[in-house]
Amino acid sequence: MQIKDELGYKKRSRKKSRRPLDLSIVCVIVVLLGFYSIIDMFMHVYERVYTLYPALNALVVVFSFVSLSGIWSMEKWGPISFPFVVVLKLLIDLIFGKFVVWYLLGLVLAIYFLRFLPKMRNSE
Repeated sequence: MQIKDELGYKKRSRKKSRRPLDLSIVCVIVVLLGFYSIIDMFMHVYERVYTLYPALNALVVVFSFVSLSGIWSMEKWGPISFPFVVVLKLLIDLIFGKFVVWYLLGLVLAIYFLRFLPKMRNSE
């Protein structure tokens, strides 16, 4: 949609999507769990220390933060990319033998975020 400013120039009006309160609360909780995951990874002493696992896990958490920033700003690429990050996290944990059942909660969160997809705007 094109509108004109006070000087007569055309400018685009951006449709601002309001973020629901429950989505904001869930995003903050997921960010805190991401920080906890990074801290917890370095606090435990494992019998066999894998040098690749902490790096990959931290990279996946960073990718999840990027996805959450898209969800926070109500852009469609956020909830679309989040399930891929969750599946990648589960695969890395399975490969290195660090799988914990409560990580499946990420799939539930991905479905929850995808529920808001129709309310989100396309990126330009």
